Parts: sequence; structure tokens; C-alpha cells
Amino acid sequence: MADWQPTASLEVLTHRAQLLDQTREFFAARNVLEVETPLLGRHTVTDPNIESFEVMLSDEQYYLQTSPEYAMKRLLAAGAPDIYQICKSFRREERGAHHHPEFTLIEWYRKGFSLQEIMNETAALITLLVPSIKQTQLISYDQALQTVLNLSLAELDENKLSAIAAKQGLQGNQGLSRDQLLDFVFSQCVATTFDKQLLTIIYHYPASQAALAKITQDNPQTAERFEVFCGELELANGYVELTDPEEQLKRFQKDQTIRKQRRLANIDIDPGLLAAQQHGLPECAGVAVGLDRLVMLATQSSHIKHVISFDS
Repeated sequence: MADWQPTASLEVLTHRAQLLDQTREFFAARNVLEVETPLLGRHTVTDPNIESFEVMLSDEQYYLQTSPEYAMKRLLAAGAPDIYQICKSFRREERGAHHHPEFTLIEWYRKGFSLQEIMNETAALITLLVPSIKQTQLISYDQALQTVLNLSLAELDENKLSAIAAKQGLQGNQGLSRDQLLDFVFSQCVATTFDKQLLTIIYHYPASQAALAKITQDNPQTAERFEVFCGELELANGYVELTDPEEQLKRFQKDQTIRKQRRLANIDIDPGLLAAQQHGLPECAGVAVGLDRLVMLATQSSHIKHVISFDS
């Protein structure tokens, strides 16, 4: 007989429901409006590190959305106030203890927020939902590299990164880009040193790794992007949003070039997002938090399948 039983216990599902209630109370107290946007869209992200699920409807190609970001920005451009959403998102990636192709995001946008303000609010939500996390540490991307590798971001050229990656077991990496090598080195050498009892917020990522974020005003090599970790587990990704449609188009075109170089499927640029930016996207900051991973931490679950109803 087919295995029909849920993969999460009733106790965990009840805890998950409580976290959803707490999330809605958190945003209601801050007058942030809950919204819904489509899970199916005619366009998807050009990001060369993300692959979307394709869906055919009456001979027309649609995509399951990898996040609600583009639609939520269109709402902001149309005059919506501060908004948030709790929704399913989909990405074609390998399953693992912390990865599932269908997952739940908490995503929100705050008008006029600085990088510091959106980082503070993200930490406030996560520590509310996972009270075992008592403290937060903020470290710049460059500081994190220097602490572990004794090398700054500017000093890490492709040759040095390639050598470090090889020592970590990534042999034959000469064909990888600097950003791909940086991602590997950061995940294998730096993130593994983060304290499992703390929230670690890494900010000012390399500008080349932030296609939707503003460039740091006093350092054009970095962007107003941050990620949040508990130990080496990534929980959130956010930034002060890029609002310039011309610059955004250039970055999307760069994505397409990289996808072509990597022999990935060509993805058309979403005209709706660019049109919204041309109309006027307000100055804002946004962040996406992985709810499933928060439930894992809150319930001390070792695998994502234990915090979702069915691992189908």
C-alpha cells in the first residue's frame, strides 16, 4: 500500500500554526498589510542561480513563482502601503535536509527603511518565533572573510579562491566564476564558523551578488544586501531595493549573459516589474524568511520533511 501518513507530527504542525499566528500578529502590530499574489506567472526570475518550474496551460508557458518579490513590488508601485505575504514558493533544486522544491516564505517590504532598520526588524521576527535564539551579531561580508581567511574581499582574486576551494575538496574548479568560487568558499569556510546559538547577520555582500539591491553609497564594491544565519543555516535574504529601472534592466541583461555562458535556459525579462519601476517604485527595503527552517529550529527538527505535512 502507498504510504499515506504525514511526515510531520501533529505536535509540530500545531507549533507551525502557532508561528503563523505570531507572524500575523507581529505585522498587524506594525500596520503592515497582508497581501496575496499569484503562484503562477507568465514570467520568472533571470537569476542564473535559480531554476523555475515550467507549467503549460493551453499551450502557453507559465512558471511557478520562486518568490512573490516581483508581484509585491508591482503592488508597491501601484500605491500599496507596507506589505507582507506568507506563501508557497517553488525552485528546481536538489532535495536535502534543509531544501524542498516547494517551501513557504514570509516576505515583506517596508517603505523608507534603511539597511539597519530592515535587519533589526528581521532579527526581531526571527527571535520572536524562535525564542531559544537569545542574541544577534552583525558582521560585514568583508569582516567575516578577514576573520576566517585573513584576506579581504578585494584580495580574493580567482586564483586565491580557486586554491582555497581546492583545499575544501572542490577539485577542477578553474571553470567557475569568481562569484561561484566566493559562494563555495563562504559556505564551506566562513558560514561553518557561525555560532549555532546566535543569529549571525552578514551585510554588505559583493555588488556582483545583489542584482536587485542598491549599491552601498560609500563603497561601490558592495551592495545593501544582507543574509541571516543560525549557525551555518541560512534563514533570510534581504536588501534595500534597487529602484532605478535602467540599472535594473542592465543587471537582468547581465543575468541573461551568464545564463547563456552556463548553457542554461534563456529566461525573458519580466516586463511587468520594469514597467512598475518606470512608473515609480518607492524607496523601500524587503526581506524573505524561510518559514520551514524557522519551524525546524523552533521544534529542533533535523529534516525539513518533519515540519511539512507531506514530503511529496
